[in-house]
Order: sequence, then C-alpha cells, then structure tokens
Amino acid sequence: MNKRLMAYTAAAMYGGAGLDGAIEGFLPGDPSFALAPVVVSILLTGVLVAFGPRLPRWALAPLGALGVLLIAVALAATPGAGDGAVLYMWPVLWTTFFFGRRGAFSIVAFIGVAHALTLLALPPSSSYPGRWVDVMVSVSVVAVVILTLVHHNDLLLTKLGEEARTDALTGLLNRRGFDERARLELAHARREQNSIAVVVFDIDYFKRVNDEWGHEIGDRVLARIGDLLRDHSRDIDVTARFGGEEFVVLLPRSTSSDAASFAERVREALAADDFEGLPTVRMSAGILAAIAPESIERLLLGADSALYSAKRAGRDRTVVSTGPGAGGHVDTGAVTAGR
Repeated sequence: MNKRLMAYTAAAMYGGAGLDGAIEGFLPGDPSFALAPVVVSILLTGVLVAFGPRLPRWALAPLGALGVLLIAVALAATPGAGDGAVLYMWPVLWTTFFFGRRGAFSIVAFIGVAHALTLLALPPSSSYPGRWVDVMVSVSVVAVVILTLVHHNDLLLTKLGEEARTDALTGLLNRRGFDERARLELAHARREQNSIAVVVFDIDYFKRVNDEWGHEIGDRVLARIGDLLRDHSRDIDVTARFGGEEFVVLLPRSTSSDAASFAERVREALAADDFEGLPTVRMSAGILAAIAPESIERLLLGADSALYSAKRAGRDRTVVSTGPGAGGHVDTGAVTAGR
C-alpha cells in the first residue's frame, strides 16, 4: 500500500480532529474540554505532512490506535453525554482500509476497551451502558462496510486487470498478457539454463475468409483456432493472440523438436477439424528455440523469420529457425490430411 497515501490520509484525520477541537473551544455554550489531545493532533498533522511518506509502514501502523487514545482522553475530560464519540469512526475507517481484516478487528477491540475505560472515568450519570453499545455497534458496522467495499474493489481491479491482458474474441492472452508471462518464463529459463521455444502461427489467406464470408464468420474461425490452441497447450505454455490472424505460443522447457511436434499436432488437428459450416483454413508456423535466451523479442524475431520462410515456401507448413542470428531454417513439410 502506498505509504504517501497512508501518511497524508492520517494527517487529514488528525488535522480534522485538531480543527474540530479548536473550533469547539471558541463556540459559546460548549462544555470545557482537554486541550492536550487538540495540541497533539495538530503537531502530528505537521509531522505526518513533513515526514510521513518517509516513515516505515510499521511506524504508521499505530496511528489509528493513537487516534483512539486521543479521542478517549478528550471524551473522559468532557462532562455530559456529548457526541465526540463519532470521531472514533475516523481511525476505524483508516485502519480498516489500510490493514484489512486484522486491522479492523484490532481497532474495534481497542475502541471497546478504551471507550469502556473512558465511561468508567465519567460520572455515573454520563456513563450508562447504552453509550458503549452505541459506539461499538457503529464502529463495527463501519468496519464491515469498509471491508466489504475494499473486497469488492479488489475483485473489480482483478477483473479489469485480467480483461486488460485477455483477448476478448478468443479468451487467450493478448500481447500485454503474453509479454508479462513471457518475462517470468524467460527468467526461469535463464536461472535454470533451460531451453524455451516460441511458435508463431498465422492463418493462411485469412483475408479471403473475411472478404468472402464476412467478418463475423472470420471471428468464429479465430475463436475456433483459439480453442484448438488451448486444447493442445500444456498448463505451463503461454498461449496468446497477437492480433489479426497471428497466434503465438511460448513453450517453456522445450526444444525446437518439441515445438515442431506441438506445431504439427495443432496443424493436423486444424486440418482434421469439422468447422461446422465454417470455411476450411490452414496455418503456417515459424519456430525458434534457445537455451536461456536474452529476450523474448529475439525469440519472436527468429520465429517470425521462420514463419515468413514458411509463407514464401507455399504456406501450410512449419519451418524451424536454426538460430536467432544464423538465418538458417528447416522446413518440416506440409500437412496433407484433408486436402
């Protein structure tokens, strides 16, 4: 959690409490109150504004409980049944938001003890049990509401994050999602000195599908190929649609031979697939594998080069690059099933 946000919102909390106490001190007819909590609140506001973002998280954590103590001292010094207990809501809100369920339980329990001691210090006419019950019910409800809203917000952010990394048409990763996963897999490959492979697929003559059948049918073809890639990929593989008719699969702990076998299985499944009224399509594939490669960009560049060679050689085939800078390629041949 952002320490700057924690510090500045705590400063706002203490500053508001100090301002409230200062204003009430000049209002006619208000009961007398303890000056010390107001002074401490104002001083803490200045410290938090000046140094708060540089303080460690553990130093900021007690600010909610300290606020409760200051409120309790102010209430204990104020005769009668005032409404100052409403200020307990502020440390509950702040602590619950920044420290979650554990923080919520701790601050509510701390208020229960502090407010009980405050009421015991007041005259019997001002310390009836209902005052404690009112406060505890109120702060508990506030804590539950904040926890619920934070949880809902976390779920929404998670969903938005997933949508930002997912191709809406196929349900596969998009380029952003692929890049994030690929960085992790490349780090593993470099650490373990393993081989990792990239397969780039491209649908042959896909423009004809859109021109002759329409974009809705073209989208259904793309979605079906997304399903095929998902069905034939392992859990550890990173499968993505880069846009248009291009798909990319990253195969951790795989050699060129492993990647070529995978590409041929996918292309054979595509050739044998009944598209249920959709046009028949084929794919070309380009492959590059390397041990502990420097970057995903070099792998993609080599696989794209192999794919280009497959297109020039007549399409409907898999071509394996022999290395990022070698310029050599090996054509594994074309699928004949379904022709």
